Amino acid sequence: MQQAAGAPRIGVAGATGYAGAELVSLLLGHPVAQLTQVSSRSQAGRVHREACPGSGCELELTEELDPTRLEVVISTQSSLEAAAQAGSWVDSGAVVIDVSADFRLRDPGLYPKWYGREHPAPELLREAELTVPELELGSRAGRIVALPGCFATAAILAAAPALRSGLVQPSLVVDGKTGISGAGRGAGPAYLFSELDEAVLPYAVAGHRHQPEIQQALSELSQIAVDVTFVPHLVPMTRGICVTCYLPWEGGPALDRVLQEYRLAYGASPFVHLVEAPVPTKLASRTNHTFIHLGSQGSHLVVEAVLDNLGRGAAWQAVQALNWRLGLEATAGIGRRPQWP
Repeated sequence: MQQAAGAPRIGVAGATGYAGAELVSLLLGHPVAQLTQVSSRSQAGRVHREACPGSGCELELTEELDPTRLEVVISTQSSLEAAAQAGSWVDSGAVVIDVSADFRLRDPGLYPKWYGREHPAPELLREAELTVPELELGSRAGRIVALPGCFATAAILAAAPALRSGLVQPSLVVDGKTGISGAGRGAGPAYLFSELDEAVLPYAVAGHRHQPEIQQALSELSQIAVDVTFVPHLVPMTRGICVTCYLPWEGGPALDRVLQEYRLAYGASPFVHLVEAPVPTKLASRTNHTFIHLGSQGSHLVVEAVLDNLGRGAAWQAVQALNWRLGLEATAGIGRRPQWP
């Protein structure tokens, strides 16, 4: 697709993983942004289409990006890799959109616990904004745009309007299910077909790294400390996220009133949809859409949300954030459907 003159130049760091390859495919069809650089330390020197099945990108993969020739860097690298480079990207004048976890948490002291080592650039955390456009979380002026993880995106979208309404208590349990692609392209033997077929596996029962970002975002949005219990499960499908959130009612069930809060929050959104019955994850596959269903059971509001972990949970969300940050049409470049994986 031909981009307009003066189109912002975009570079993708980590362009050969599942999320990175999908992001490259989307940006190739963007009507405004111009993809000009792609990097991969493991595949440097190869043309992108040779490294990623189905790619139509003819750019050569470099080991590092040259931020002096870019307006925006989007990173899909492994945890804390972008943080080590983001200072030079920002100093060169580029806006950084990070799909990984490097700038999600405000407190640098949390990174050793959840990511196994100190944050390499804690001073940059003050500049980062965790961003969910539908909820007006984040800043259009920020130099570093941090995106919540796939589970966190689903849980935040599912629970935020209820918590902001005051109709539920500031406490929730999140039951999550994810497809195998969330483990990335370099996943180990535990993710082999013979290990996962015909099985559902709970993991990180003592605590998952998306839990603190869910708690941080929901506490900021509701302006009250929110307690979050989160347990994810791995299921034998390639793509998809399904979360079910259980929130205790405050003063008795008020489903009609809380539903109105969700209509106010998402009524104008092209990507978040309220549905009358729960839907399968397949409905959201290869899209940026999130489908939310609300119900009541006894003393709890029950909210289900489904999305694609590589779509709204990663690559497609990055394009949405790009559009939001640059003041472009929200749906620009988010109509194509990459087919891998």
